[in-house]
Amino acid sequence: MSKFDKTKKMKRTLLLATLAFSFLGNAQSLTSANEPTIGETSNMYLCDSFTVNYAGITGSGVTWDYSNLVGITGQTRLVSVLDATTAPNAADFPTSVKAISVESSMTSYFTSTAADRTSQGFVFNEATLGDIVASFSTDNEVVVTYPFALGSTSTDLFAGTVSYVLGVPTTSPMTGNVYSTIDGQGTMLFPSAVTVPNVIRYNIIDTSVATGTALGDLEIIRNQYEYYSNTTNLPIFTITKLTIQTVGGGTVINEFSLVLSAYVTTNFLSIAEKEEVKFTVYPNPAENEIKINGEFSPNAVGQIIDQSGREVSNFKVINNAPIDISSLENGMYILRITDDNRATSKNIVKR
Repeated sequence: MSKFDKTKKMKRTLLLATLAFSFLGNAQSLTSANEPTIGETSNMYLCDSFTVNYAGITGSGVTWDYSNLVGITGQTRLVSVLDATTAPNAADFPTSVKAISVESSMTSYFTSTAADRTSQGFVFNEATLGDIVASFSTDNEVVVTYPFALGSTSTDLFAGTVSYVLGVPTTSPMTGNVYSTIDGQGTMLFPSAVTVPNVIRYNIIDTSVATGTALGDLEIIRNQYEYYSNTTNLPIFTITKLTIQTVGGGTVINEFSLVLSAYVTTNFLSIAEKEEVKFTVYPNPAENEIKINGEFSPNAVGQIIDQSGREVSNFKVINNAPIDISSLENGMYILRITDDNRATSKNIVKR
């Protein structure tokens, strides 16, 4: 394997290895008493990674409308609560009591008290490079303080190491900070007219800095939403966005989204169909205008969608024609191109 190929694999591995789930508990207030229990499972449907996160819909009595949720054909992920002392890699997390396993991706380890819940780290399973172990052994990550209800917030610092194999076993130091809150309470709408009342939304944002990696010093940012009903201890819906960039907000190396739903959707898209509309957008980030380059039919149309799910612009797609974004507020948007029943989305940044 060439050094270039190893570096590409390292980029992908570090990105996926940061996807540690919090998966707290049910009811309208999170406490140590309603955390997931060992033996619980949930089979969740993998959904379109560009599903909007409705970041702007917060507060009491709100509605999160996912009635048009799109699933990926034949793709599910089993979420299991394990006994940490007998789980894989138990020796790397000797103080952990429970572990949350997300099928074909990772296992996160944690402990709880009446006052809080703390994460000792996680393991990402990579067939080629072996286990990627992130251990917060120097300073555990507090992900929630109890009781946690609408408007509650928690902040903490954490530290430890990331171990991986890139030709030879390597360990890099890691430090980070985390902010978590319950920012909404209300109703969720799913396809097939499914309505779920009494839902709370937990949001966690953490930033890790791994130093001395094969790619230099990296900043890894996770923004994750978890929705809980009062009938289950595991979440009914999660949406996660990860960004890896050089420290200080410099070059974006990669971005990744994962959306899981406990409710089956009637709208499905194959992985191949999801990638069928091939295009590039430039410049990105952009200040005043963007251009789209690809092969489109005369029926191709575009939308720009903000982080609350609101369409802020729509247009007919013409190859390399300028699209004015000067009136948009600075921030991240979703650019979605639909062409003869095929659709693909990309993130764009207005600055």
